[in-house]
Amino acid sequence: MLVQREAMDNHGIVVTVNVDGTILTVNDKCCALSGYSREELIGNHIKIFNVWNITKERQKEILKGAFSGEVWHGELHSRSKAGEAWYVSSTSVPIFSPAGRVNKIVFICTDITEQKRLEQKSAAKKRFYQSITNSIGEGVYAVDANGKTQFLNPEASRLLGWSLDELASHRFHDAVHYQKEDGSLLKREACPVNLSIRQGQPYSSDGDYFTDKQGRLFPISIVAVPLKNNHGDIEGHVGVFKDISDRKRAENRLKRVYEDAKKVSNAKSDFLATMSHEIRTPMNAIIGLSHLALETESQEQKQNYLEKVQGSATSLLGLINNILDFSKVENEEITLTHEPFTLHQIIEKLAQIFQHKARQKRLKLIFDIRLSLATPCIGDKNKIYQVLVNLIGNALKFTDKGFVKLFVKEKDNGITFCVSDTGIGISDEHKEKLFNAFVQADPSISRKYGGTGLGLSICKRLVERMNGKLNLVSSSGEGSAFSFTLPALIQPEGRPKEAVSITSDPLLCVSLNEDMHSVCDALGHTFSRLNIGFTHHKWKEAPLPTFSAKTLIALSDNPSDWDTFYEQLHAGAFNSLNLAAIVTPLNTEEAVHRIGEASCDKLHIIELPITEHTLLAALVPNANTTAKTQVTGLESKKWRHKRLRNKHILLVDDDSISLEIAQQILLDSGIEVTTVADGEQALAACKKQPFDALLLDCLLPGISGFDVAEKLTSELAWQTPIIGISADATQVNIKRAISAGMCAHLLKPASAEEILHTIDIHIHRGYKTLNVVPTDDTFLQSLHQFYVRYSNANTLTQLINAISNSADISTKLRQLETDASAIGATTLCHSLTKLNAVKAGDIKGISDVSFAIDITLKLIAHTINLAFKPENSTHTKFPLNQLIKAIDSLTAYDAEALALLDNLYRAAPREYLHRLDRARQTASTYDYDSAVQELVSLKESLTNDE
Repeated sequence: MLVQREAMDNHGIVVTVNVDGTILTVNDKCCALSGYSREELIGNHIKIFNVWNITKERQKEILKGAFSGEVWHGELHSRSKAGEAWYVSSTSVPIFSPAGRVNKIVFICTDITEQKRLEQKSAAKKRFYQSITNSIGEGVYAVDANGKTQFLNPEASRLLGWSLDELASHRFHDAVHYQKEDGSLLKREACPVNLSIRQGQPYSSDGDYFTDKQGRLFPISIVAVPLKNNHGDIEGHVGVFKDISDRKRAENRLKRVYEDAKKVSNAKSDFLATMSHEIRTPMNAIIGLSHLALETESQEQKQNYLEKVQGSATSLLGLINNILDFSKVENEEITLTHEPFTLHQIIEKLAQIFQHKARQKRLKLIFDIRLSLATPCIGDKNKIYQVLVNLIGNALKFTDKGFVKLFVKEKDNGITFCVSDTGIGISDEHKEKLFNAFVQADPSISRKYGGTGLGLSICKRLVERMNGKLNLVSSSGEGSAFSFTLPALIQPEGRPKEAVSITSDPLLCVSLNEDMHSVCDALGHTFSRLNIGFTHHKWKEAPLPTFSAKTLIALSDNPSDWDTFYEQLHAGAFNSLNLAAIVTPLNTEEAVHRIGEASCDKLHIIELPITEHTLLAALVPNANTTAKTQVTGLESKKWRHKRLRNKHILLVDDDSISLEIAQQILLDSGIEVTTVADGEQALAACKKQPFDALLLDCLLPGISGFDVAEKLTSELAWQTPIIGISADATQVNIKRAISAGMCAHLLKPASAEEILHTIDIHIHRGYKTLNVVPTDDTFLQSLHQFYVRYSNANTLTQLINAISNSADISTKLRQLETDASAIGATTLCHSLTKLNAVKAGDIKGISDVSFAIDITLKLIAHTINLAFKPENSTHTKFPLNQLIKAIDSLTAYDAEALALLDNLYRAAPREYLHRLDRARQTASTYDYDSAVQELVSLKESLTNDE
């Protein structure tokens, strides 16, 4: 018994308490753990042990149960006298009195403090590692040797949609890793993770796929390592994974970008190869044919060579323009205009430029226009024209047989354009890349047909800028159709009234074979629109009618059709049909050759493509068409040549060839030319003598053309017009030219028409009065009437007010537009067509029209004065007295000086008119000193001659 007590005292804790909880006995072990002495504990209440894991109420319940004879077992967590925690596993044993009542309770406890500390340390470590797996942004799972899920961190649960409890009864592979990328089944035996783990090897991959609870298959990056016991046996594995869907999408995008970049790189390489071919071909022709032209003595052969040189140069210029246009579109430098126009202006130009090309390839070019060409439109006609030129040009290029058709119709206040052909067509696989820059449907196409692959890309972007979309319908070998609709192109106001029939006679159109049926169908639509009766007769399907008021016959280029027609014509088949015209893709000369001049004596030859103007001119000679030519109008070559004759122009260009070309253009128009090659020489020449105008290259070496213009206008008070010319078409360059003092800017290579027209509208100075009144020439009378009417200050004020108030434009300025058109004032007519697009108070619109009116009045004044200068005036004696009187009047700043100068100009011989005109122009700007200087110089030369 003593041995047991000793063992208990050394290894256990024994505490005896009475029924009220007072401590009766404690052993040494209890005192050692609690930190209290035996004296401090005995007689004190049991609560001194400071048990904190069991509430006071529970403690009372335990004591109460013990005194009822119950045995209690549990853990007690206490704090020592020093406040340190100590833990025991306790059993309460009731002690009964001889009377059978519990009078004591013995608590027998075992010290488990160290065990608890180890458990707490282990739990802390577990919490630490758990916090790590919970906080990392990747899913973590663990499975046992059977593949059953033992652990999932929160991220794994979030990605998979499963909780650990839900997955615990499943094999991880069967629930999550059972599908391949394509959705096919991945068996557990073939699972790369399991195969690697079985071999005791870690597994890492970015190519696996998990399936979440909802069935979504997503790509993962995974690392899995085997879990081994102390014997090295594999008991499962742990895996770390993350969803890489975003990364895969980014990789796929980068892959596509790389592939696209590779395609673009290849396309650019192909483009450069094509460009090399496209540039070298015309350059080879230019160099080779130029050499042949220099070597041959035959004038006819020279002419032939030079015409081909010009064609090659035009082709090369078109190529360069395409590249520049593409660059502008890519850099969003294209500016759209918004001005009124009619389709007539576009359709006539298209007919002119493509008629010969279609004829060369023996193709039918058909215009099927289903709305009035006089319909008022508002937009950028030049960009529309550019798109149609590209589309029709391509259609002709890629079509070797059949037709090319331009179809135009109204659609919801917009206009639909469609260019279709019977050419090589485009396969489905090539359609998508067709509108890409530098790309053609097939590289072999550029080798066979030529071209850079830029045209359609430019067209697509231009159409999109005009709020349209370029569509394509095509099949390989069956032709193509490119179409686009431009919305809000038609102006609701000013629509032409329904056409009143120009002729009451119905027309009959006979087509000999099906090749011309489509031509006749297009004719039918045109006649229907013009309210003219029309019947299409197909030769092979029925006999000819017995009578027709007027008949057209449609003949292809097939010689057999012409033979048939010739035979029937001379057999009298058309005697009662009043044959009026032949519609054909051939030119007139070839048509006449095929059936003879006698047969064509009373027949009109209407060449494809048919336009409204050519059609009505042939069939209804008295009809008013929308096409008017002013071959003798105010701005015609005839009158321009007279106005520019004997003018003196300074030409400045550092390029000798450009200088020679421009010089010859000016000389051919009777202009006196002085040439210099740089800015310093130009300034020196201007200080030495006066000129009527200066044609100046903007990009001269040394002192640039811009600097020359600035020095002349600011330092020398130069008032003579300066016209800039350069190969730089950017808006920055043009604005710099104007700000430097230039009145206009021309783009190289400028045509003779552009150069001479620009000089003509800027070189003349205006007059306050016009004393000459023509009496015999009706055209000159109309010029004089226009001048008298519109040079009046009150009239001009009314016109400016009308421009400022857009509501009055249609009523106030209609007469001006009619009068300008009647005299051939094309510059003024062009500015007036813009008025419908001018908003009220638009300063630029007012300025443009005012400038155009001023130009027209100046041109009229000079034209009338030139017209009434006697041709034999070169033999007239110079009126020296009038010259002296004019000099005196100018010296005295007399108000009559200008009138005296006008009289002197009309009386002087022709060879002096140039110098007198310069004096008049200078005096008209009230620079009387310079005018006196000019007249004194003239007087001295006259005196010396005598």
